[in-house]
Amino acid sequence: MKKSDLVEKIKRRLGYPVVKVELDNAQIVDCIDFSRQKYLKWSAGQGTVEHFYTQLLSAGQTLYDCPGNVTEVLNYEIATTGSVQTLFTIENYLYNQGMYDMILMRGAGSGYTLISYHIARDFLDTVRRYVVDAYNFTYHRYTNQIEIQPPPPSGGVVYTSTASYQSPGWILVRAMVVEGLDEDIYEHDWVFEYALAQSKVILGRIRSKFANFTSIGQTGLTMDGDALISEGQAEVEKLEERLRMEEPWLGYGIEVG
Repeated sequence: MKKSDLVEKIKRRLGYPVVKVELDNAQIVDCIDFSRQKYLKWSAGQGTVEHFYTQLLSAGQTLYDCPGNVTEVLNYEIATTGSVQTLFTIENYLYNQGMYDMILMRGAGSGYTLISYHIARDFLDTVRRYVVDAYNFTYHRYTNQIEIQPPPPSGGVVYTSTASYQSPGWILVRAMVVEGLDEDIYEHDWVFEYALAQSKVILGRIRSKFANFTSIGQTGLTMDGDALISEGQAEVEKLEERLRMEEPWLGYGIEVG
């Protein structure tokens, strides 16, 4: 489920489109993002693992949504479309210059090992500090998005097993994800209910400002602002207590003997 779909679901639960809901989509998105942060903090805790995933770039687009279980983005690598561009990458240049010969231990009969792999990775990280990259990236933790500047230009065609896309390339993202959380976080019942409760509180505060409004004919209007605030705050307290009482699975215990 996309975040925009969850926004529409919350609006329908509040009575839309039969009843006018005096909330902007940005306000509901804030409630959803806050709910996601709460869920990751209390339900998942610090049970995170390192993970890699690819993100397809789009021409002119700067913000890209991360998977729902991402808690931190550590690094990224750029991969461009086509095979000609790989001739001019740092890795290929250093390989042709023989810079990896000692790391790979060619001719020594030892072959390629896990230790030499990590040495090579650390070496490339050091080299990249002195080489200007095509993009700068920023991870926005609250909205769970990666911002890339400058916007990617138009590029070639990326082919997948099912379709082809017009794209300037893709990035390989190195991130920390919640261990064992493979589900779509926006489809989780707690995230939906907590975002709905927070939306009720905001909507109640907005409607409470019109509690003493007098319409045409000196007829007073009755708004349910105070009731929505009380209902939303009560639901928030219950949901937070329920979340704290849940114990995440932390793996098997240690047995001796």
